[in-house]
Amino acid sequence: MLNFTGEIASCWREFSPGPLQDFQLPDRSTSLKMLRLDLIRSWASGNKYFKLKYVMHEALSSGIQTIVSKGGMFSNHLAALSEACLSFNLHLVAVVRSYAPDELNPSIQRLKAKGHEIIYLPPSDYRSFDTEESARLFPGALFIPEGGLSESGIRGTSEIMQGCLECNPSHIVVAGGTMGTACGIVAAAPTSVKVIIVRAWKGCTHSYFSEILERFSVHPACTWDIWPDYHFGGFGKFNDQLISFMSQFTQDTQIPLDPVYTGKVMYAMDDKMRSGFFNDSDSIIALHTGGMQGLAGFKYRFPEEWGSYQP
Repeated sequence: MLNFTGEIASCWREFSPGPLQDFQLPDRSTSLKMLRLDLIRSWASGNKYFKLKYVMHEALSSGIQTIVSKGGMFSNHLAALSEACLSFNLHLVAVVRSYAPDELNPSIQRLKAKGHEIIYLPPSDYRSFDTEESARLFPGALFIPEGGLSESGIRGTSEIMQGCLECNPSHIVVAGGTMGTACGIVAAAPTSVKVIIVRAWKGCTHSYFSEILERFSVHPACTWDIWPDYHFGGFGKFNDQLISFMSQFTQDTQIPLDPVYTGKVMYAMDDKMRSGFFNDSDSIIALHTGGMQGLAGFKYRFPEEWGSYQP
């Protein structure tokens, strides 16, 4: 039970779910829906609301005052955690992977504007920063792994399935980053559903995901697969083809996409549909996991390429 009182209870209860929206890809008749987690309105949005739900409950119930977590320079996880900590008056220590500070980075500027503590670590030190190191530097703080991948995070993301089952889907398509959301979906999906993961980085292989499922004792009833060919060269990589597709998709549907996750999910679905992967009788749900704050980072780093994309 998530029982709080006063201002915390009021803030916790503020939740407006994202709708299940019909949309079309050009020249395709297959039934397509998108679960718009990007339109969640609460103390966090997107899939991050579900990833953080139970770990934030643990912090608030235990009287913890400081949260420590880590992420990249444009981390959606840290952005969502920032909003959550601000809502519940918690101190956030953001451990950021970077060879050097980039104070003009819009994601970093938002963290600083909200008064959060930022520690920059080069990749080698960043990789080794874990629960033990957090406890040594910040006694009494709660450490949340990168991307929110944890037992609590998977418990939360499994609840996303509740918004999908009402239309009896045959397939659910989701982006794969740290794989916390994919784990939750696979854990909760019934045998009638095939979960397809569009990986956002090269290292997200079938064996990698199987190891994560085993580590967290997830035993799927559904079938699942990873589409390996749509990362565009690696995490955060892109080309003109992706930009053109996203621009046309958003113009046609009025649905904004981000370049790291949802843009690649929709590109992959379009390509697979053109090749005849899906049947007209299939009922497909794509998850819009949010992360739109990251688009400002792309416009900042690559203004010529992304400056004209208007979500």
